[in-house]
Amino acid sequence: MKKIILIAVAAVVLLGGGIGGVFFYLSMHHTKTAVAKPPQPIYFAQLGDIVITVPADTSDPTSTYVQITLQFSSFDTNAVTTFSNLQPIIKSQVITLLMGKTAKELMDPATHDALTKSCLTITNQVLNKAANYTPANPFTAAYITNLVEQN
Repeated sequence: MKKIILIAVAAVVLLGGGIGGVFFYLSMHHTKTAVAKPPQPIYFAQLGDIVITVPADTSDPTSTYVQITLQFSSFDTNAVTTFSNLQPIIKSQVITLLMGKTAKELMDPATHDALTKSCLTITNQVLNKAANYTPANPFTAAYITNLVEQN
């Protein structure tokens, strides 16, 4: 009699374990795992060597030459093509921005972040306005890749 009870208990435990294992197996295969997207390529557009003459400081009448090169990054390859077509407009507006500064302001690393943000805004505005570019603001970042001052 004890053997039959032990065999019955063992059968119930095995059956319960088997059912639990099947349930776990089926529930794990039905959950969706997050598929990692491959990283998007980054495309760069360059606004080549801009050379301007600006005053050395606000009260200084002497002129200083400043050469600057900017790059803009985008995940959209068409934005780079549109940038190339509109580069003269972008360049003239960036030159206008730079001419309002002094060499001291342009060479100060503390102002570089604000300067790149302003140039990025100009670039995106030109693309949005002149080319009705969709989606708006295709460039996500701007970088100063070269900045040289010569007295």
